[in-house]
Order: sequence, then structure tokens, then C-alpha cells
Amino acid sequence: MTTEEFGAFIAGQRKRMGLTQRELAERLAVTDKAVSRWENGHGYPDIETVEPLAQALDVSLLELMHCSKNETDTVTVAEANETISSALQMNMDDRRSERTNTLIIFTVSIILILLTVVFRSLRPALVGAAAVGVIYAIAAALLFVSSMRHRQKELTAGKTVFYALLLAMVPLAVLLLLFFSSIELYD
Repeated sequence: MTTEEFGAFIAGQRKRMGLTQRELAERLAVTDKAVSRWENGHGYPDIETVEPLAQALDVSLLELMHCSKNETDTVTVAEANETISSALQMNMDDRRSERTNTLIIFTVSIILILLTVVFRSLRPALVGAAAVGVIYAIAAALLFVSSMRHRQKELTAGKTVFYALLLAMVPLAVLLLLFFSSIELYD
């Protein structure tokens, strides 16, 4: 099963039921952007969202994972194994994506801090570091607010809080670096 096949199946079932992306998202306590992302083949839902998604689309887990409606009510062992394997693969893909996102945020953050150390005597570098720090702080605040809004999804909220804290550490590190290196911001 590819993300495109999965997305097309979700979109088809949603439209068959006469639901908008927003209505489906509300039933699942996710954003309509998440539903759009799935339907456009840009990822899978979190593993804990798969069963509620199947219920919301009025299909079985097996049908959802196979991206097709079953003609019979019987399930073979091979079909069940394939469904479980697909669910595990979706979970592994999501984890790989999360690790990549975390690595990118961490790498950019370290580069920002190192550039601040190297160019600490240049006022434009300090202004740039401060600006990026403000952007990181705003992103952290927005992620934290988002996690509070979607609290019913505890696992997703936990991931969002983790990213918010990771982002919030950068401006704090830059501020501490500036403070402890006794950089004067004013002439």
C-alpha cells in the first residue's frame, strides 16, 4: 500500500459518505490539514488514529489497510497478517519521519548557536540570531498551544510538546550564550 493509494481510498470513502475534510477531521480530533495531507499521499495518520478513521469512514480496519472494500465478511490469515504488517510499516514510516524532523531542528539549532559564537562581535549576526531566536520562540509557543487544543490525542500532544520544548531551547541557549560571554548589545 502506498501513501497515494491510501489517500485516494480515504478521499473516496469520505466523499461517498458526503463528509468534508473538516467534518472528518472533527470526528477524529485532528486538523483538516492532516486529513488533506493523508488524502494527497503525503503521509499516514498516527497509528492510534487508524481505528477511529476506519470507524468514521464506515469501513473495517482490513478494508482501510487494503484500500478497498471487501466483498465478503471473511478474512484469511494472510489478509490479517498483511493488514498488521501494513499498520506496522505505517508506524515505522512515521517514526522515521519524526526522527528526521528532530534531526533537522537539532542541526539547524546547533548551527545557529555556533554561528552566534563565531560571529558574536558582529552586530548584524547578533540581530540575526535574535530574530531567529524569536521565530523559534514563536514556533514553540504555537506548537504548545496546538498541543493543548488537541489534548484528547495524548500521544500526538506529547510529540508536539517535545518539539515545542526542542524549539524553545534554542532561543534560551542563544540568550544564555550572550549573557555568559558578556556581549554588549549597545555601544
